[in-house]
Amino acid sequence: MVPHFKLLPPFRRLLIVLFIFPLLALSSEPSSISGQQLLGSSFGIPGLNATFTHVIIGGGTAGLVLANRLSAFPENRVAVIEAGSFYELSNGNQSQIPRFVWNGAGVGFLDVNPLVDWNFATTQQPGINNISIHYARGRALGGCSARNHMVYHRATKGAYAKWAEEVLDETYRWENFRKYLDKSITFHEADMSKRPSNTTPSFDPAGQTAKSGPVSVAYSNFVLSFSSWLMAALHEVGLKPIPGFLGGELVGTSWYTRTVDRKTQTRESSETAYLRPVLQRTNLVVYQLTMATKVLFDGKKNAVGVECSCFGKTFYLNATREVILSAGALQSPQLLMISGIGPRSMLERFGIQVLVDSPGVGQGMPEHPVISVTRRVNLIASTVLNTPAKNEAAIRDYLNNATGPLTSTGGDIVGWEKVPRRLISNATAAFLDTFPSDWPDLEFLTGSTYPGTPPDNSDYAAISVAMVATASRGSVTISSASALDPPVIDLGLLADPIDQDIAIAAVKRARELFATSALSPILIDEESVPGPNITTDAQILAFIRSSARTVSHVSCTCKMGKKGDNMAVVDSKGRVFGTGRLRVLDASAMPFLVPGHPMATVYGVAEMIVEDIIQENKEW
Repeated sequence: MVPHFKLLPPFRRLLIVLFIFPLLALSSEPSSISGQQLLGSSFGIPGLNATFTHVIIGGGTAGLVLANRLSAFPENRVAVIEAGSFYELSNGNQSQIPRFVWNGAGVGFLDVNPLVDWNFATTQQPGINNISIHYARGRALGGCSARNHMVYHRATKGAYAKWAEEVLDETYRWENFRKYLDKSITFHEADMSKRPSNTTPSFDPAGQTAKSGPVSVAYSNFVLSFSSWLMAALHEVGLKPIPGFLGGELVGTSWYTRTVDRKTQTRESSETAYLRPVLQRTNLVVYQLTMATKVLFDGKKNAVGVECSCFGKTFYLNATREVILSAGALQSPQLLMISGIGPRSMLERFGIQVLVDSPGVGQGMPEHPVISVTRRVNLIASTVLNTPAKNEAAIRDYLNNATGPLTSTGGDIVGWEKVPRRLISNATAAFLDTFPSDWPDLEFLTGSTYPGTPPDNSDYAAISVAMVATASRGSVTISSASALDPPVIDLGLLADPIDQDIAIAAVKRARELFATSALSPILIDEESVPGPNITTDAQILAFIRSSARTVSHVSCTCKMGKKGDNMAVVDSKGRVFGTGRLRVLDASAMPFLVPGHPMATVYGVAEMIVEDIIQENKEW
């Protein structure tokens, strides 16, 4: 592991602001709240109760988009309730530097930092040998955009068309929705003075319309040697090169873009992009280190405020217009249930008064499993940072030029495809054919690690395959009537036989890639993991059960849908059915999990729905 080193100069300046001028940074004073009240609440020390126009629960990917856009209007008074703080302070380089994204994100708990992660454990998962795993979730300003692998790509045109049809809202079609995706980012071309010449991304015309948004999207300034070899292998097995993943097309291969500052190669999140530039606004208050424990309603089921807890102290924030839940796919449904909105049987079990019997809350949760095949290679891969000298050189490259292995998460390219039907059963093929024609079944990612402890000092490279069209569904429920107790998380991972069939095909497909003539010059010996003796479908499935993990993409637990759909929780604008002045806006509100990594879509939906909120404000 690369040791900590001094924080980069741009954030050092922010530290000075936070520690010397805390009121300026966090305690922007709404006109109706006294400075004394503000001082207490902004630092998580309960002051007197306060009133705002909008109370946002969760300062994550979507929540801070709302905070930025709503507070741009002086007549709005906006509060953000966030259980964490600034990840730059709580986790330093481990959160800011791309190479460290793996730290604290694994299935175990030993390296988890509870200052930026909720430390959640799943229930025992039958699909992966009945183990319970750590499920990483961001507990910080920025939410999961502060904890993820920063992968930025958009879903497919067919996926957005399906969304529009399922929720009866044409705004979600690609031709209408694209402007909101563009509005959230600024796309940067690759700096080819810092990348190998054979890793030049194609010109991506889709990026040229996204040049003025808050979030910086750029290419890494480092590419592993194995990545260019794998690109050739993907082409050899039939995956076509495409310009990029911003134009509503995924099937094919291209180089990844990430949410990073192009110049410094540090993480870009909703906190750096949407919150930090507007901390000086006098109508925005961030309640950091504070838990929202219940949504409060009047006698007509209108949300009127939020009960909050900070280090055991309770206070209340009133909302004159709306309460907006943006606590994520695990805690938005948890908070709805604790507040009386959810399956009647679940609420009554814990003595919660039923406000709205909503059977879909917490149900139908999808996930993307991932499986890896590993080989020994004769080029630098897993040993890129395995000595003090390499670490020191990487630190110098990063600090002086924003180059070198610290600028990369270790995965540089991706390929997407429909799984060859010769590898799956007719029943599985029929299931996959229900998805839009441009929706890929598998995502191929590069890797430069060995699962567990390497047996020697050789270099190892992995092809990881994520399943992006799945049949298994999990759930999130409650363990008590208190939001301070963790939710019950059942991923349902690989529970459906269809997913098991796809997973077996994924391993076979990774092996076919390793068997290409493109990769043969760099391979040493036989397959390392799972190993040449694992040949039958039963043996492959046993390997999958022992090694499959998740990409941490839970969603859809407050499903968006049409009025009258018994399992739909919110409408196309995030408004909670059966209530007033209450919305859910985060990945939990997706009607289905879009193919691949959902961050880009979450940003786009937030930009779109906040326009609707602003328009409603004008009509208030």
